[in-house]
Amino acid sequence: MATSQITKRLIDGLKPRLDEYFVWDGSLSGFGVRVQSTGAMSYVVKYRAGNGRGAPTRRLTLAKAGTITPDEARTLAKKALGSVAHGADPAAQRAADKRASTLAELAEQFLTEHVEAKRSASSAKSYRDLLERLAMPELGKRKAEKITTAEIQRLHSKHSRSPYQANRLLRVLSSLFSFAAKAHVMPIGFNPCRGIEHFPEEGRERYLTTSELAQIGEAMREAETVGLPYTVDETQPKAKHAPKEGNRRTVIGPHAAAALRLLIFTGARLREILHLKWEHVDFERGLCCCRLVKLEKRPSCSTRPRWQSSTLCHASVAMSSPVRRLAARMRNRAPT
Repeated sequence: MATSQITKRLIDGLKPRLDEYFVWDGSLSGFGVRVQSTGAMSYVVKYRAGNGRGAPTRRLTLAKAGTITPDEARTLAKKALGSVAHGADPAAQRAADKRASTLAELAEQFLTEHVEAKRSASSAKSYRDLLERLAMPELGKRKAEKITTAEIQRLHSKHSRSPYQANRLLRVLSSLFSFAAKAHVMPIGFNPCRGIEHFPEEGRERYLTTSELAQIGEAMREAETVGLPYTVDETQPKAKHAPKEGNRRTVIGPHAAAALRLLIFTGARLREILHLKWEHVDFERGLCCCRLVKLEKRPSCSTRPRWQSSTLCHASVAMSSPVRRLAARMRNRAPT
């Protein structure tokens, strides 16, 4: 049914019927009101997606009647029809947007299909922690392909006080979008992380001084013998069950003490020592195979290091005399 112009008075006078029906505006072709059998009404615009009579007819809902005025709805209809005149299909675009994955959904696919399948367990845990703790609260509900470089930049800048963590998050997000493009979930080449400058990172390598080593040695001997003192929060309900202040000491066992000494003697990472097994220790050659690292052979003309991440390889640490003696002493303690 066509009318001269859709107005508020016209809408107020529309009544529901057994079947839904449409009232079309006489001044703007394609603009109308949909009246459902329940009485609900909404502004719509109808158009052909393409040229010629064979082009399919689309209908796009603009808003519910009552939420905006007829004049505001007419303005939205003009914009939609204008985009159609330039070759767009707003109804199809809206449907695609509804089907599009949120960043949270894409992140779960990235972690499951890529990270957990191809990275170490510790790396997968780190990736998941960064995404769930830092990225998802800010952008998790956003459609992934709608996320802009400006949004990623703001997220990166928000964590400027932790530059290493912020840069790590940026690399993980960049890897996520690259994965999505390769998996044909996102357009090829779409990566809003591209072009964002990383925070400068200073080397964090530092060697313990002779005085510091002496202090650590003294603390370890105390921990192994009389134990290290600890404090109790007296405000907590269970504080009354704690030992008296003079008896609040923790004695560490031989394995914990050995792990601490191995960290000092070898310079290995914490998890490399904690996950070390006897099968990784080669007494004959004096080597500890601490971990698997990834290596990738690069062309000899490259100015970058010859080996970069790809192929798995064991990283070994030479056993000094103190390490040999400590390992031998701990092997004698091991159950047979």
